[in-house]
Amino acid sequence: MARGILPDQGPIGVFIHHNTLHALQHLPFHEAVAEGAHLTGARPYLSLDEFRSAWARGRITAPDLDDALARFVGERGAEPAALGFTRLALWRMILLHDPEQAEPVGTAYLLSLAGETDRWAACLEVAARLAGGAPSAASPVIERHQIALQALGHGGTDALVHRELIRLTSGFLDRGQALVSMPGRDQGFLAAVAALYAAAPTSPRGAPGLGDDFAVLHRDGQSARQVVEMCLAALGVGAEDAEPFVRSTLLALPGWAGMFSRLEAHPEEGMPGIPYRLEDFLAVRLVIERRAVAAAARELGVSPGLDALRALVRPSLPEGNTLAARLHALTAGWSMERITALEPGELEALVRELESFSMLARRRVWQEAYEGWYRRQVLDALAARRTLGPRPRPARPEAQFVFCIDEREESIRRAIEEQGPGLETFGGAGFFGVAIDFRGLYDAEPAAHCPVVVVPDHEVHEAPLYTAEGWDAARRRMREGWHAVHRVAHRRSRTLVGGAVLSFAMGPAAAAMALARVAFPRASLGAFNRWRHRLLPRPATRLAAVRASGESRSDRGKWLGFTLDEAADRVAGTLRNIGLTTNFAPIVVVLGHGSTSLNNPHESAHDCGACGGRRGGANARLFAEMANRPAIREAVAARGIVIPADTWFVGALHDTADDGVHYFDVDVLPRESYLPFGRADLVLQRARELSAQERCRRFAHAPLGITPSEALAHVESRASSLGQPRPEYGHCTNAAAIVGRRELSRGVHLDRRAFLISYDPSIDPEAVILERVLAAVGPVGAGISLEYYFSSVDNEVYGCGTKLPHNVTGLVGIMNGHHSDLRTGLPLQMVELHEPVRLLLIVEATPEALLTVAGRQAEVRELVVNEWVQLVSVDPVTGEMHHFRDGGFVPYAPGNTPIPSVGRSVEWHGQSRDYVSPALTLAAITEETAVHA
Repeated sequence: MARGILPDQGPIGVFIHHNTLHALQHLPFHEAVAEGAHLTGARPYLSLDEFRSAWARGRITAPDLDDALARFVGERGAEPAALGFTRLALWRMILLHDPEQAEPVGTAYLLSLAGETDRWAACLEVAARLAGGAPSAASPVIERHQIALQALGHGGTDALVHRELIRLTSGFLDRGQALVSMPGRDQGFLAAVAALYAAAPTSPRGAPGLGDDFAVLHRDGQSARQVVEMCLAALGVGAEDAEPFVRSTLLALPGWAGMFSRLEAHPEEGMPGIPYRLEDFLAVRLVIERRAVAAAARELGVSPGLDALRALVRPSLPEGNTLAARLHALTAGWSMERITALEPGELEALVRELESFSMLARRRVWQEAYEGWYRRQVLDALAARRTLGPRPRPARPEAQFVFCIDEREESIRRAIEEQGPGLETFGGAGFFGVAIDFRGLYDAEPAAHCPVVVVPDHEVHEAPLYTAEGWDAARRRMREGWHAVHRVAHRRSRTLVGGAVLSFAMGPAAAAMALARVAFPRASLGAFNRWRHRLLPRPATRLAAVRASGESRSDRGKWLGFTLDEAADRVAGTLRNIGLTTNFAPIVVVLGHGSTSLNNPHESAHDCGACGGRRGGANARLFAEMANRPAIREAVAARGIVIPADTWFVGALHDTADDGVHYFDVDVLPRESYLPFGRADLVLQRARELSAQERCRRFAHAPLGITPSEALAHVESRASSLGQPRPEYGHCTNAAAIVGRRELSRGVHLDRRAFLISYDPSIDPEAVILERVLAAVGPVGAGISLEYYFSSVDNEVYGCGTKLPHNVTGLVGIMNGHHSDLRTGLPLQMVELHEPVRLLLIVEATPEALLTVAGRQAEVRELVVNEWVQLVSVDPVTGEMHHFRDGGFVPYAPGNTPIPSVGRSVEWHGQSRDYVSPALTLAAITEETAVHA
């Protein structure tokens, strides 16, 4: 259990979103968040005050709250409860008025200012009647020595232990940032630490004898298991206390412990040849802790055993009676006489109801209501869109654009579609069905570009197109020489003399460059890129996509490229998954995505999760290259998909930070494709400006009403600014995922909140494609949604706090300042706009088809049945909707409230910095309002 509850975040350079409480995913969602709160001390939901604020501003409405409360109370809602109310009515009052933390002294002071002292006095009198004796004392839960020592007035041992442990773990896990590598890492953490101390057996203050302990361990070569057992015995931890003690001990420094656990399970993410073992980390910690606890116990004159320390801790009395404050809140509008007339039986009944409707239960009901409002808004908008019927379609699409499912692409797809009925967009997992280890032109090693659960069998390299003149080799030598100079300068700058010399020699130039990157980020970056391109122009390249020999393998034993049949399977499979099997346009642009910004340690968290936290341009380029090959097209045609001879695929990369688009291999574009590609490019250039304009309304530095071209310049500047803590907000708006034909949601303004996954149920009678799609995008979308959820509800425990004091350490993660736990999760600047709701997963399929898929896919079943996502079925024929809850599908009837409609998206969101509810954008639906760029 200790291993399961630890953070499972990998090295920050390859940040993959995942369910923070994945170890508890076998439990229903509400049980899991409660258990997670118990184990980690985190908040499971937003606070009552935050929910009530949402209620006050209309984000939660009465129907949403009443529905959620009625479901929670059930048949007991009509029973009499207290104060003359039914349980449903009383619990509604409690939700709206009972304070989260009732403080009698503060309440009395505020009421004296408001002139309500008489009613407050009456509440105090009534509460006093119920005080029949002194409150009972409660004993604190003591799972480890630190808690007992603090209760006894000692500062505890964590400060000393963590100071020593962080220094050691950061050195051991270093991925190349340190000037000198920690010796002995290939032997494991325990052996390396023991060897260090054995070489110079000194002990830190507060832990005398520690150096000698490690020297003995080094001499005797004891295993980590033996060391742990020895330390548990010395600390007086019995067998019945061992599991909670170990769990609590590891959770005292969860970031570093979690990194050991992650790298042990995924050694490919660590440094080659280094064994990562969580048991080693625990052993080293306990060796230090044993000495620190012994020293602290000597200071107090007590035994260091856990049971002995527990026996010395006195039970603590609960805080003063807060019933008066709670009663005052619940009886708003009552007279003093009515309050004082309350009988003891009524008060006892009220106390029972307050206790039975716990704070956790109340926040759960608020959470359901919070999610219910958004669910109703989206489903009603989709129902309204269906009433408008299908859009007019030309005989052949003018251009088609295939994006990743990422919700950040929703706005640019909408901007494309509003430019004409002949423009179509699709969404698929951003690795586009080609799971590869990719090595770019100047990459030292290949890296996996695929979902993390997939291990690629194939390796694809980028190679220069022309090598006869040796320019590529010369450029490579120049790059290596520059890097060598940079490394030497970096090392010398850390020395006394070298640092002084370099400061005098390079300081003014470095200061000028830093100033330019802050004051003129876009212009300075552009100038630097132009200078670099002129000095070291990048050669034209191609991907080694298809192998001629069946035995062609890389140095790592993987196939170099794909065979013709393998490539055809992947092209046909991806096209079938997204429903693009007929009526191809002359140009199909396939866009992977990534994010490039200057000041962002979490940059890879904004890249493509389907590509393993890397940029998806290589996958898009590879897919387009394979789909253009005549031999592969013939093989794809044999698989039932005929791609016209005049259709050309173009791979591209969309940068979600600066909204830039970079095309690949346009130099091989056929002459007959020049004009269609030029038109598609104009559409895409206009769409990226409109997308940037929509994004800018969430940035305080960008004025409302900014023009599209100004908005594009603004986001380019943000991405290249050294002083910008929010180059982009990433997935912070995610709330829904829609799986189905684009007609289901085309023309619905979803405010960049929905993953859009293309799927055509009309070509999938057996739900085979649906199973593939949900198995791929369900866990990915849920992982993103849930990481944002937990980092939002408790950013200090589940997230990593504000990024302002963050420092990258060892290229493995971030710390606050120079010394802290490894901070995991998302920074505050990535979640401050986020609404923590479970993913609303809307699928164009019958309930029966969805249950069939869930029965065949264990992880999908777990997410759905345990309600980690909100699943809604939309019948492909009738459009009827069913919501999965409480173990089955229940019909959903759209409301009667009209859905707003506008001509274009900017008319709906243009003057608001807040979330906007769904609306219909007619330009994407009707030909009359669509105008080409």
